[in-house]
Amino acid sequence: MNLGRTIRLIIIGSLCAGLGGCTYFRQKRVANDQLQKAIYARENGSPEQAIIALKQATKANPKLVPAHVMLGDLYKEGGDFEKAGQEYQTLTQLEPKVASHSYNLGLMQQLLGRLRQASEAYLKSLKLDPKNADAHMNLGLVYLTLADQSKAIEHLQQATSLNPTSIDAWTNLGAALDDHDEPADAEKAYRKALELDGNRYNLFINYGSNLIQQSRPDEAIKLLQQSADMKDSALIEKLMGDALTKKGWWDAASGRYEKATRLDPKYINAYNALGNTLISAYERGMQLNEPLRERAVAAWKTSLSLRLDQPAVAAQLGKWSRNN
Repeated sequence: MNLGRTIRLIIIGSLCAGLGGCTYFRQKRVANDQLQKAIYARENGSPEQAIIALKQATKANPKLVPAHVMLGDLYKEGGDFEKAGQEYQTLTQLEPKVASHSYNLGLMQQLLGRLRQASEAYLKSLKLDPKNADAHMNLGLVYLTLADQSKAIEHLQQATSLNPTSIDAWTNLGAALDDHDEPADAEKAYRKALELDGNRYNLFINYGSNLIQQSRPDEAIKLLQQSADMKDSALIEKLMGDALTKKGWWDAASGRYEKATRLDPKYINAYNALGNTLISAYERGMQLNEPLRERAVAAWKTSLSLRLDQPAVAAQLGKWSRNN
C-alpha cells in the first residue's frame, strides 16, 4: 500500500467535505463557464443567448455578482424593467454597501412608476455615495412627480452643483422652480441650460411656458417656434395659443388651439382653452357673433366628454349654452 497516496486522498476528501462537498466546485466551475459564455454572446450581439447562459450561471452559483450585474443590464437594455429590478434587488442584498446597485434599483422602480420605492432606493444610494449627481437628479424628478417641489428643488440643486454642465439637471431644476411658483429663479436655470446648449427641444418648451407665465408672450413665441421647427406637437400649439391669448390675438390663438386638438384629439386643456378664447372674443365683439359662442360650447362639450369631473368647464357650458 502506498501510504503517501492514501494520505493525499484522505486530505482531498476532507477538503471537499469541509466546503460542502466536491459538488460545490463543480457548481462554481459551471457558473464561471456560463458567465464566460454570456460575455462572449453579448460581445457578439446575442443578448438572448447571453441571458440563457447567465440564468444557468446564477442557478449554479446564486452569489455570482458579475452574472447578476450583467443579467440586470441586459434586461434593462431590452426594456424588461421588472426583471432588471429583480436582479438589482438581489445585488443590493449580496453587496449592500455598493451604491450603484441601489441606484440601478431606483432607476428601474422609477421607470415602472413605483415612485415611493424609487425614492427609497435612491436615498440608500446617496447615503453610500452622496456625490452621485445622477441619483440627485433622478430623485429630484421623483419628488417633482410626487408634487413635493421643495425636496425636488433641493436634490436638483445638488445635481447642478455636482455636475454644473448637465443640461438636463438645469432644465429640470427650472421645471421644479416653475411648479413651486418661482418663475424668475426658474428662468435663471433655463438660461443656464441655454448657455450650455442652445438647441434643446424640451428646454425651449419649458422656457417658453415660463415666459408665458411671466407675461412675456413675444419672447415665448420665438422660443416655441424654435421647438416647432424641430418637431411640432399638440403641446407646442397649445402653448403658442396661450402666448397669443396674452397678446389679445383671439383669432390667431383659437387657430393654434384648434390645431392642438387636431394633433391630439384627447387634449382636454386645449379644448378648454379654445372655448375660453372663443367666448372672450365673443364677449369683446362689437356685434355678438353666434358662431363663436357655438364653437366655444362645442369645445367645452368635447372636453367634458373626455373627462366629466370638471366643474369650472361645466359651469361655463351651462352659462353659454343658452342664448345670452
